[in-house]
Amino acid sequence: MGLTPGDLALYRQALRHVSAVVDERADLPDNERLEFLGDAILDAIIGDMLFSTYPEKGEGFLTRMRSKLVSRAQLNALAKQIQIERVMESNVARSHESSVPGNALEALIGALFLDKGFVRTRKVVVKLLHVHFDIKEIEREDRDGKSRLLEWGQKRRKKVEFVVREEGGTGRGKHYVAEVRINGTVRGTGQGQSKKVAEQDAAQSAFRSMRSRKPQPTKPSGSIGIAAMHAPKRPNRRNRSEDQC
Repeated sequence: MGLTPGDLALYRQALRHVSAVVDERADLPDNERLEFLGDAILDAIIGDMLFSTYPEKGEGFLTRMRSKLVSRAQLNALAKQIQIERVMESNVARSHESSVPGNALEALIGALFLDKGFVRTRKVVVKLLHVHFDIKEIEREDRDGKSRLLEWGQKRRKKVEFVVREEGGTGRGKHYVAEVRINGTVRGTGQGQSKKVAEQDAAQSAFRSMRSRKPQPTKPSGSIGIAAMHAPKRPNRRNRSEDQC
């Protein structure tokens, strides 16, 4: 993380999952309290960063962006990219508890705050975010996913359909599953407790699928985002982009 720890015991605690504290080591503190603190500090850091970065944006946009950046999926992805699992103490199988890496990252942020203060912690966290995530790409994805996908299909002359089915439950317990079909082929699936949520989830799934199918550039050209799908491309026979969807 680019710093020298002052209180090494804090960082060791941050990397110690409760499953690693067995009876004969009951005197060792786990990372749950630091995780609680780190969660609050992370919210404050990202809120401050977004408030400064987007002076013209409203509360709704800022809240959505913060939710995406601190989502469990994003935290787990970031924790794995910095290889936090290599230095963790945990007896939990990775496949059984996917939130463990992200929780440890929050605990590490809590330890860093106690050791170095808010300003230094903010600098480290913001650097990590910009190195490992494309903030502008996340911003572009803030738009309504279903509308963007339908607009994309119209421009590309692709038939985009959303098929939603009910998967049981009653009242507020209803559950819906949605599929996105592009020219008759399923390109994304989603689910939720309402048709709208399921459709939005499916739209995001379709965008991820199309991005993963995009051929790698032969020359350095910077990051590739959703906006690239709106630029005309010439398909080739060996490896075509999402024009084939």
